[in-house]
Amino acid sequence: MSITIGTRAAGVPANTGRIALLGAAVAAGLLGFAVGGGDGDGGGGSDLLVLMRFMAAVKAAMALGAVALVAWRMTAPMGRGTAAAYVGATAVMMVGPGLIWDMQHVAYGAMAVHGGLSLVLLVGWLDREGWSDLLRGAVARRRARLAR
Repeated sequence: MSITIGTRAAGVPANTGRIALLGAAVAAGLLGFAVGGGDGDGGGGSDLLVLMRFMAAVKAAMALGAVALVAWRMTAPMGRGTAAAYVGATAVMMVGPGLIWDMQHVAYGAMAVHGGLSLVLLVGWLDREGWSDLLRGAVARRRARLAR
């Protein structure tokens, strides 16, 4: 049984999808820091603050990695629904590090990062045919380049 999110025929142009993806990621990241607000440490000690900020940085790196991977996936044809699902999932993921940074909304930030990552993985699993085509093309290009 195969489940699809959108059709390949009514696709999104690659540049439009990547621009939407990057715009949503930047906006969500800034929103996370704006909502995180406070200047304080949320009642934690300085060691806890350092640990939580390091965790926020690691989660930000994870989110940026997911954005980069989805941007690469958007170089191949995909449906509008699939593109919207990828953009929404990565935007949810990008909100988390800003919420964690100031220790005001740590639980919500963790839920956003891990929930967004779960959504990216779910959409990727539902879009496995698109990933398969993309990877097959990348391997073919690599083999052709090595054969020269």
